[in-house]
Amino acid sequence: MPPLEGDSIYILGDNRYEKADIKDSELIVGTEHNTMYYYRLTHDSLLQTGHENPSVKLAYTSPMVLMRFPLNYGQTTLSNYQSEGLYSGTVDIHTQGTMTTTADAYGKMILPSGDTLSPVLRVKTIQTIFDIPDEDSYTTEETDNAGKQLETCRWYSKGYRYPVFETVRNINLSDSAEIFKTAFFFPPQDHLYLDTDPDNQALLDELWDMDKKEPKDDPAVKIVALEDIMSCKLYPNPVESLLNMEYELKEDAKVSFELYSLDGMPVRKIVPKAKSKGIYNETLDCSGLYPKNYVLRITANGAFVNEIIIKK
Repeated sequence: MPPLEGDSIYILGDNRYEKADIKDSELIVGTEHNTMYYYRLTHDSLLQTGHENPSVKLAYTSPMVLMRFPLNYGQTTLSNYQSEGLYSGTVDIHTQGTMTTTADAYGKMILPSGDTLSPVLRVKTIQTIFDIPDEDSYTTEETDNAGKQLETCRWYSKGYRYPVFETVRNINLSDSAEIFKTAFFFPPQDHLYLDTDPDNQALLDELWDMDKKEPKDDPAVKIVALEDIMSCKLYPNPVESLLNMEYELKEDAKVSFELYSLDGMPVRKIVPKAKSKGIYNETLDCSGLYPKNYVLRITANGAFVNEIIIKK
């Protein structure tokens, strides 16, 4: 909650709200990357009303709609905004643009440790920013000031309130050049929750209980399935020397195994071979590889699956 002025007025940036008119948790102050962000939760929508840091103080005269709840895969929220503020306490800021929020992707995330999170939902926000040079005038893509675009992608997983991974790009719209880009990884084991957040803690406890009830297999053995064509047992993983690949073909297939570095460079390969339905065994010599993570691509009849292999 924002600070109180006296005992009856909430202060949220340049805005003042009567305490009697505000519900619990309606006004939110979030701190991230040395910046305070101001939010208001109304009905099913999260609005951003402004932000400030040592260099910039900005208020949205027409707030941005960041998200509507619940947000499911394929849904999009679009809103227009206008803002005014100061840069370094001396330079006036007057901007406008659009904010688009889309749940545009879902799937499985492979963490640096080799563990996976599934399902993961990606939420992509695109904010266009155009200067308003004079009062009541508007700047668009057709003017000399083509503006900028701030693109942020956040990956969320069930049971974790905060994004596990985040990327940020600031793009010049006139030539699509990147002005700035960065990324943040927030490991799931580092997520902390308040004692006053029982709902999310209960969900984490439920997921933990389900995990404990599942039978535990040898962690060094990984079994993968490739559609209805084949199943493959990989071991040991992490691997020190030889990686074993025992697989069963449920139909005749051309099979290959390819090991890549994480940046896509080929490292090891078993060339495609035509195999009849049955059980087979292959090995990859990993003894000369540097200790790090690799990607094993298993291909059968044109279909493929990727798995992380950890070299000790």
